[in-house]
Amino acid sequence: MDGSRTTRRGLLKLSGAAAFTAAAGGTALAALPASADDAVPFHLGTYTSAGGPGIQAGHLDAETGTPVAEASTAAVTEASWLATGPVSDILYAISEQNAGTVNTLAPGLELLGTTPTGNGPAHLAVHPEGRFLFVSLYGGGAVVTHPINPDGTVAAASDTRRQGINGRQSHAHQVVIDPTGAYVLAVDLGVDTVFTYTLDSAAGTLDEVARTVLAPGSGPRHLAFHPGGAFAYVAGELDSTVTVCAWEDGVLKPGQVIEAAPDTGVTNYPGEIVVSADGRFVYLSNRGTNTVGVFATSDEGATLTRVAAPSCGGDWPRHLALDPAGERLYVANQRSGTVTWLPIDTTTGVPGAVAGSFPAPGAAQILI
Repeated sequence: MDGSRTTRRGLLKLSGAAAFTAAAGGTALAALPASADDAVPFHLGTYTSAGGPGIQAGHLDAETGTPVAEASTAAVTEASWLATGPVSDILYAISEQNAGTVNTLAPGLELLGTTPTGNGPAHLAVHPEGRFLFVSLYGGGAVVTHPINPDGTVAAASDTRRQGINGRQSHAHQVVIDPTGAYVLAVDLGVDTVFTYTLDSAAGTLDEVARTVLAPGSGPRHLAFHPGGAFAYVAGELDSTVTVCAWEDGVLKPGQVIEAAPDTGVTNYPGEIVVSADGRFVYLSNRGTNTVGVFATSDEGATLTRVAAPSCGGDWPRHLALDPAGERLYVANQRSGTVTWLPIDTTTGVPGAVAGSFPAPGAAQILI
């Protein structure tokens, strides 16, 4: 297959009545098959250098929300970001190394292919049409476009866009596709800029159409769109802020800037940012204060008000995700090596006390 190395790594099945024991609350995570129709699948990416298993897969218990592990594979090392395609249940995973790769896995976590992508990949996104995959290179300061083969594996890169500005060091931290699917945005922490591209699907290349410069030293890390499509929220890793941006015709216009967390004297580095499906609330992982920033939206998404900052129940919350019902928030805590989950009051949007936790050494991302 073009640009892809087909492999047949063995699948490591988890078995036993207690494959994991909760780090808090004593909840046992049994490796049982997911048979319920309403079971929600999850995938967990981990840093193997921190003792993580690579990638784990399972489902969330429909009644309690407890993660139930079913399978694991160590075939992908430093699996710091995962994504699924829109037209299949194939899983894509980056290997965050100097000689970084993007990997294709079958539903049972069988490794189908490995494709070189560049130095230090940090994030990936699959185009809604399922024909292309984009990777942000934190180490290489670029966004890479990969065609997706008919069998779902990833082909060799068709385009690499370098993003340096005036000789400054680019660190592309995230690549995200806008709600219409017309634009690809690259969030660059190193140059405090969000680049906007359009995709030439015939050539498999990106064309820059706009760039938005944010506050110097803000270090934009991740961006999330409001479901209404008119606003986006940018997490500033280095200045501990969230910037609200208007979004129209491929152009971001910065507006309100709000502190990510209350000032407690602790240096804080925001990580992941997500928006509830109804657009009423924004959630931010705060690494340093070890809290979840909860913001209420108003003015159709143009304004944020911080309403709470509950404990995440772990150390260094790198990533967080909402379940499909918006009733639970899951947090991947990198330094404590745990995934915690918190029930959400759907009226106020505020998470309650941590409901449970399970060991996840090197936790990087939980994909739901």
